[in-house]
Amino acid sequence: MELDELVSVLIAEHAKMKEDLTQVRQATFNKDFASASRILKELDQMFRQHIADEEAQVLRILLDAYGVEGSEEAIVVFRQHRPIYELVEEVKKLASLPVGELAGDEGRLWRLFEDHTLAEESRIFPKAIQTFKERTS
Repeated sequence: MELDELVSVLIAEHAKMKEDLTQVRQATFNKDFASASRILKELDQMFRQHIADEEAQVLRILLDAYGVEGSEEAIVVFRQHRPIYELVEEVKKLASLPVGELAGDEGRLWRLFEDHTLAEESRIFPKAIQTFKERTS
């Protein structure tokens, strides 16, 4: 798969994961913790593969072209994967607790994920695509 195609897939996955988080928020609001937990489990599977694709392909292009120092912004953004993943795990555990506790962590997860995907889509992916095109032309 060409990098342009991969980035399109990754951006589509961001949209799907945001949609899933919106469904978690709604399920939480409705006190439907079973649905929230189910959606989070599905999100977890997608997120793991998504991280692997980003780090193995997008980050690799930047590291190969610019080294660690020149790829610092991407490294910082991709380091957010771990806290997002850890927060997904926390929220999954909280899915059986009272709504107040789940809602607080779910909101924190939403904000962290929103900031993360914005950084990837506006800065990291365009730089990787430009770099890939320059190196393969």
